[in-house]
Amino acid sequence: MEKPDHRRRNGAPVPAAGLWTPGAGPARTVAKGRVVTLEYALFTHDDGALIEYRDDLIYLHGREEATLPKLQEAIEGLPVNTRRRVVLSAEDAYGPYDPELVVVESRRRLPEDLEGVGTRVAGECADGRIIMFTVTHMDGETIILDGNHHLAGKPLRFDVRIRDVREATEQELAEGRAFRIERDLPEPHGTVH
Repeated sequence: MEKPDHRRRNGAPVPAAGLWTPGAGPARTVAKGRVVTLEYALFTHDDGALIEYRDDLIYLHGREEATLPKLQEAIEGLPVNTRRRVVLSAEDAYGPYDPELVVVESRRRLPEDLEGVGTRVAGECADGRIIMFTVTHMDGETIILDGNHHLAGKPLRFDVRIRDVREATEQELAEGRAFRIERDLPEPHGTVH
């Protein structure tokens, strides 16, 4: 009888035949410095209206500020295929709505080729920060621009499924962001709620 090979790969034993199941072991849990793929549905918490559904959000856990820190905190340590409902206050999501970020400008101060309501334009705040503004109103003489995120001031609910977790590459760690690497992932299972 052949003795099993007890070498370990990502914390899981590797059988002698070389069969290794990429679901075993601690490397398949969400942790800082790992690349996470999420499937999620995003809803307004107050009325439950669906805002967005994605089955392919890929990010570097604990390193990318673009992925909400409180959402990252809520899924820390979860294994692949775990589902979690996460409710974020407006402050923990995109922050409170700031009326100071709504400005009225003369039509002449903006580019002539501005397309209309919904157009996004970069602008400088009084404190020198450059942010994106959305045109919310236009008429012949004036334009109203809003620098708030469109979900600012709203508590949100995420219904999340951890689709995949992998070790980050050296380049991803150096740049502080995840890259899309083609891999065979399980198909999304319809809805996440």
